[in-house]
Amino acid sequence: MAYMERGAGPAIVLVHGSLNDYRYWTPQLEALSSRARVVSVSLRYYYPERWNGAGNFGLERHAADVAVLIEKLNAGPVYLVGWSRGGQVVIRTALARPDLVRKLLLMDPALGELAPPPKSAPGEAVVVARARATEVHYRKGDIAGGLEYFFDDVNGKGAWKRLTEVQRQIRLENAWTVVGQAADSKARPISCDDIGKIEIPVLLMTGDKSPPHFRPILDAYQRCQPAAARVTIPNAAHQMSQMNPAAVNAALSKFFLE
Repeated sequence: MAYMERGAGPAIVLVHGSLNDYRYWTPQLEALSSRARVVSVSLRYYYPERWNGAGNFGLERHAADVAVLIEKLNAGPVYLVGWSRGGQVVIRTALARPDLVRKLLLMDPALGELAPPPKSAPGEAVVVARARATEVHYRKGDIAGGLEYFFDDVNGKGAWKRLTEVQRQIRLENAWTVVGQAADSKARPISCDDIGKIEIPVLLMTGDKSPPHFRPILDAYQRCQPAAARVTIPNAAHQMSQMNPAAVNAALSKFFLE
């Protein structure tokens, strides 16, 4: 598993979400490395790897990989951060290997099973349907159209068009991983009982302009673990680490390093 590392001191491990890789966390690598050892990972099959449709793609595989990397770096227990789908990954790492995690930060975590929309398909069915619909575009040779569909479905209509060219290129280089995410539905859903077993400090983070479906997820998480803290990043949507890096970095520093 590829990663970028900067700085020395207490270890902060950053795990990206869908269609991203270790480059997503560049603003955090640069800002936090003066006070900490910051490690930004690219999960298995994401850039610089190229997923060819083969192999054990899924949440459990990625969670185990994160644990292996922490051990390889001799960095544990670490401050562990997961954004979006990465939130699903790191919470599984923390549950399986609590000895490796000191504190946990979940940024708009993709834990839809905690708060499924009323009268809708279960969260895992939504994940599969989104991946399959994206794949239909891909199979027709319309990679950009598939990415726009997926990105707007998660972030709101028009979100794809608001990305910079660099941000679009990163997603193009990870395009086929979305198809692999259909396998995420095979993972055992995270339950309220699971969350209740987490004994380390947890911080929940969202943007004041994040898509509305993340709010009930965070509400549900806090019902399961009332001790979890929560912070809202101003002037930021789901891509909060890049939209308001100063506020995100300040919140990370306060939670982890002060």
